[in-house]
Amino acid sequence: MKINRYILLTLILVAQFSFAQTTKVSEDLKKKVEAASSELFTSPTNPMDPVAVNSTLVWSDDKTQVAVILKANIADEWHIYAYVPETQPYIASKLELELPAGVKAMGEWEKPYSEPYGDDIYVYHGTPVFVQYCSVGEFTKGAEINCGLYYQTCDLRKCFPPQSKSKTFKL
Repeated sequence: MKINRYILLTLILVAQFSFAQTTKVSEDLKKKVEAASSELFTSPTNPMDPVAVNSTLVWSDDKTQVAVILKANIADEWHIYAYVPETQPYIASKLELELPAGVKAMGEWEKPYSEPYGDDIYVYHGTPVFVQYCSVGEFTKGAEINCGLYYQTCDLRKCFPPQSKSKTFKL
């Protein structure tokens, strides 16, 4: 019976070690994401559409990981909501991500700092960047990654209805 316990313990440790190895983001990918985030262009905003959104994919050198980068450009004096308590009427932003078989999210989206707005509400403004790292196994050529941002934008006087902006990438 003791031998079986040791074998089981060894298998658990190997599985945990293997899982830890597959969920660590490679350093080369982190550096590429930092550079790509600063270079990612978003179209200009206008008074009727104060939020522009763009996204891109960045691959690790060995193609075993990919990062989905989503960048918003929020016009001056406007904001989108990072967190809204249930007691408030505003709509919190939601990051959307659809991954094909063989591509798995590694943890949660990395989100920028959100600022307190009052009444336990937190907002994003300026040019927030969101990053989702993914591990890549075997996938079907032509498979798609779809990412987007669902948000409500407001200024001090008005709010626009919520909307979603998304982009699809073929692998």
